[in-house]
Amino acid sequence: MFWFKRRKPTEGVELDLSDKDRGSLLGITCVGKRDGGGAQVHAVMSALLFSRVNGIPYFHSPFERVSHSGNPKAFAAQWERAFNLGLGAPRVPKGVPVISSEDFNQGYRGAPSIVAAQNFHGFAERNLGFYPALADELRNRVVLPPRTFETPTIAVHIRRGDVIGNAKYTHRLTDNAMVLANIKHVLGRHPHHRVLILSEGAPADFGRLTEFCDFELNSDVFSTVSAMIRADCLIMAKSSLSYVAGLLSRGAVYYEPFWHGPLPSWHRLPNSE
Repeated sequence: MFWFKRRKPTEGVELDLSDKDRGSLLGITCVGKRDGGGAQVHAVMSALLFSRVNGIPYFHSPFERVSHSGNPKAFAAQWERAFNLGLGAPRVPKGVPVISSEDFNQGYRGAPSIVAAQNFHGFAERNLGFYPALADELRNRVVLPPRTFETPTIAVHIRRGDVIGNAKYTHRLTDNAMVLANIKHVLGRHPHHRVLILSEGAPADFGRLTEFCDFELNSDVFSTVSAMIRADCLIMAKSSLSYVAGLLSRGAVYYEPFWHGPLPSWHRLPNSE
């Protein structure tokens, strides 16, 4: 028997199933993230994708803390209820060993265990074509504020808030000129659609966009993501919240490249940096 020092799940360590004896693999769980709600939902969705494609049981670990709130634990419970990702999935049983993907990859041969990882994005990025079937299942679980639009609508998610004035996140900022170019491109395909900006700040922060766009600023995040999902078209930001909305949308999705790749059905914005 091999012995390991148990480690907490770390970001970016992929579970390797190649040439492995799965006899010690009881299932997987997704745990350990403390960032925003969109990123944590996306991480669990990647775990569910890994589970479905590989036929390995998924054990649900509820969100513990979600950032961008004065009460991260209470906020986590709100995200848990809103997306209901644990529906029908067992919780991690007491007494069952939980090991990291690092331990499993090194040749763990102990008692049947659950492998915990912060995400399964590496696998998901190579298998993006499987997401739509999973999204069809997850869409029915979502409990978000209902959103309807009287006219065909292009929802434009513009990430501001934590990326303004923060050198660490400048690569995630899309400036107003680029947003304007992206909107003009999409309006070329959907000329009679209304444009709705979903962001933070004040209208004056968005320059020429105020000339022909409607704004919904500083709104409840769950209402915002519901609007992105329900809109006829979605122009994404470089954001996990946008990405989750794109996965669950039945409309046309326009993708601004960042480190998570696009689904085959998405439209890559030609003006993106």
